[in-house]
Amino acid sequence: MAETARTTRTEGGLAAADLQWLTELMAVDSVSPLEGGPLDGAARAQRVFLAGAAERGFRTALHGPPAAELLERPEVPATVREVAGRDLSAFLEGQPSVVVAYGSPQPQERRLVVNFHMDTVGPHVPPRLEGRVLHGRGAVDDKGPGVAAAAGIAAAFAEDPGLDGRIEVQIASVPGEEGGAMGTYGTRALIDAGYTGRLMVFAEPTGNTFMDGCTAAMTPRITVAGQDSTDDHPADGHNATVLLGFLADFLARRLGPLAHGMGAKLCVSGLHTGNAHNRVYGSGQLLLNIAYPATEQAELLAASLEVLIEEARTEFAHLHAHDPFSRRTVKDWRRIVRLDWLKQGLPTLNNRDPEAELLLNDAGFVRHDGLADGSAFTCDAIWAPGPGRYVVVCGPGRLDANGAHTADEFVHLDDLDTYALRIKDLVHAFAAHTA
Repeated sequence: MAETARTTRTEGGLAAADLQWLTELMAVDSVSPLEGGPLDGAARAQRVFLAGAAERGFRTALHGPPAAELLERPEVPATVREVAGRDLSAFLEGQPSVVVAYGSPQPQERRLVVNFHMDTVGPHVPPRLEGRVLHGRGAVDDKGPGVAAAAGIAAAFAEDPGLDGRIEVQIASVPGEEGGAMGTYGTRALIDAGYTGRLMVFAEPTGNTFMDGCTAAMTPRITVAGQDSTDDHPADGHNATVLLGFLADFLARRLGPLAHGMGAKLCVSGLHTGNAHNRVYGSGQLLLNIAYPATEQAELLAASLEVLIEEARTEFAHLHAHDPFSRRTVKDWRRIVRLDWLKQGLPTLNNRDPEAELLLNDAGFVRHDGLADGSAFTCDAIWAPGPGRYVVVCGPGRLDANGAHTADEFVHLDDLDTYALRIKDLVHAFAAHTA
């Protein structure tokens, strides 16, 4: 297949064999376990990726699960701990990372790294090709970009075998990006282990431009732990539905504009108390997600949330002063309402490097300041910055325009071809600069 791919590929774009490899990869259900996917989904997908990479001449530099100690770090989201804790051994074995490479091993300054994530959001959507448009889960986020990058790298070394010995180009295929995992047991483990490069490209959908900044996110949870009651005696219980519904609206009105003014984004997300019509639910929870461009904003917004919840208590008491059915809820607010954090303390990405930016420009990638215009998003590139590295987010398609995280996810093959061609050119530019 490797020889077929080289002879039918047009100047570094995807060959028929590459497209077949991609659809085989997309057919594997690798929905994150944090989104209800199978524990071994990433492991099965990684085997398909490794087989295709080997056929294209890549050597395997790493194939293994994360260490259990990683999950003990304070920044690891609570949802990761919860899912992993159900069957730790199966979770770790089912979520391996893979690193494949072209070129003999080199030090960081002579290494280019492309990173993509193998896990997807749910539900799984099988691949479907309609003309030049590929539909299905992972088409644009993130299996399509990963395979396109591999095609481009293989094409560069096929054009110039002399690159071997001068540079090393790695592809890191990781689990744990989706579902709020934030790369804490995938990309972060590889960075800690030294799989870094002078230039690190995270192949996320950015319209084939590159961003050198991205946000991180924190997830506060507001819980009501009160007493239920029946519909015949609604005043006897604590009404978590009324309380949390009020808080959702209050925080949207008060915390939302504050976050917006700081360049952050507030998502008022899941609210749950119950499903029945004939009871008062005394317990429930409200989830928020706050994406922030810098840790200073995160700290200020976290402190503001605590103040606003207290202000909300006062406003709720005033609004329900004459409501006999909410009297107990007003009275016991401080006892039954609790704020905790499912995810907090994550770093952000914000780096510049004029020298490395020129290399990307030479390959046809143009810089896009996503932090300035608000289009920057959260991904596991936040763990990659360090001395001697320039980290960018750059890939084909766009998260919104290509239906990522929806049942209509797709990518145009022309976009994958363009990305593969530019990655090929980037390898050549990196080698020329390193020489």
